[in-house]
Amino acid sequence: MPAPHPRTREDYDRLYYRLELEPGASAADIKHNYRQLAQIFHPDKWRHPTAASLHWADEQFKKIKEAREVLEGYWLAHHEAPASRTALGESQLAEARGQMRDLQLRRERLRGEIDAMQSEQARGVAELTRMQAERERLASELLQLRDEVARARMREAARRDMERMQERTQQRTREQAAEAQAQRERDEAASAAQAASEAASHATRDAAMAAGPWPPAKHAVRDACFGRLDDPSRGWLITLSGIVVAMIVLFVVAHRIVFSVFDATGGWRWLGDTLQAVLIAAGVVFAGGFAWAQRHFYRADRAGRAHAVALPAPETWRRVNAALRGTGRYGATWQIESCTLSPGDSGFDLRAVLTYSTKAGADSQAHQTLRVHCRAQQTDAQETRLAWGFTVEAPTWWLVPAAKIVRDLRRRVEAELAARV
Repeated sequence: MPAPHPRTREDYDRLYYRLELEPGASAADIKHNYRQLAQIFHPDKWRHPTAASLHWADEQFKKIKEAREVLEGYWLAHHEAPASRTALGESQLAEARGQMRDLQLRRERLRGEIDAMQSEQARGVAELTRMQAERERLASELLQLRDEVARARMREAARRDMERMQERTQQRTREQAAEAQAQRERDEAASAAQAASEAASHATRDAAMAAGPWPPAKHAVRDACFGRLDDPSRGWLITLSGIVVAMIVLFVVAHRIVFSVFDATGGWRWLGDTLQAVLIAAGVVFAGGFAWAQRHFYRADRAGRAHAVALPAPETWRRVNAALRGTGRYGATWQIESCTLSPGDSGFDLRAVLTYSTKAGADSQAHQTLRVHCRAQQTDAQETRLAWGFTVEAPTWWLVPAAKIVRDLRRRVEAELAARV
């Protein structure tokens, strides 16, 4: 689209001035200056993107674009520069140049002011952003405090409800306890007469059984130890602890015994280590056998405590006698020392002796003894109160054969008494 044609020569001069050229400049100078100015005033190139500055830059870009189009159109049409007004003098040119410099300085100052205003605006925006963030933080803290107050109120209400519920529960528990106490008192009063009547009938029987056939509480330490080992909740822990302690003691004793003779760092160290291992192995065998024997003695003592058997006294006598004569380990031979029967076959008092050898075989000479004492008292037609015990006459350093015979005897007595008639 052709640009409008200026009316006067002053208009052409003004267009040259817009492009920062002297009147009469060539088409190449027009294009060159237009490109430089377009790099500054083009809206996409403008460095100060505020509304007012963008509007001003857009107006300037339109003016230089119009000047380029008009001047390039004239050059295309006439192939020469448009005629200019009369040339200015040196003083006028100097004045014009001074005005141009003042205008440029003013433009730079305006640009600096615009930059300062933009930086101030950026600081204001940053401060506004910070204030907004602070306001949001305060709002979130306020909401959090409100929620905490609400939760505290809910907890307080729940606590009060729980206290009221606990008070009601305690009141009901106290009432139930009072009722149960009253019921127990009534039951005790009702059973007092029955207990008094039964006390006379059991007095004779309890007195006879209380005087047991063997001395009571001869092995208090053994019974206390193995009573804890038979506890299913902690017996394994005590057993493990005992094994560890025994191994430590055996190691220390063997080490002291051996290396009190051998030098711990000498050339005979290997012989000392071998003897120490042998002593530890022998100690383990002896201590393990002794503990195993004592454990079975404890179990036999516990099984022989006074207890009720659902058999009459004659049948109980027959089964106990069969159990005694059925034990034959290590060439053991049984001999009944004495047997006292109560009047009317209502009970018996049996004493038996078993002699055995530490070695199995018919040629072994028996030199160890096991004495058994059994007492029974019939309480009614189908129940007998039975108690039995034993004493071992054998070397203390080796009780395994005696423990095996006691174990077999206990098992046979329990099996015979538990068998059906």
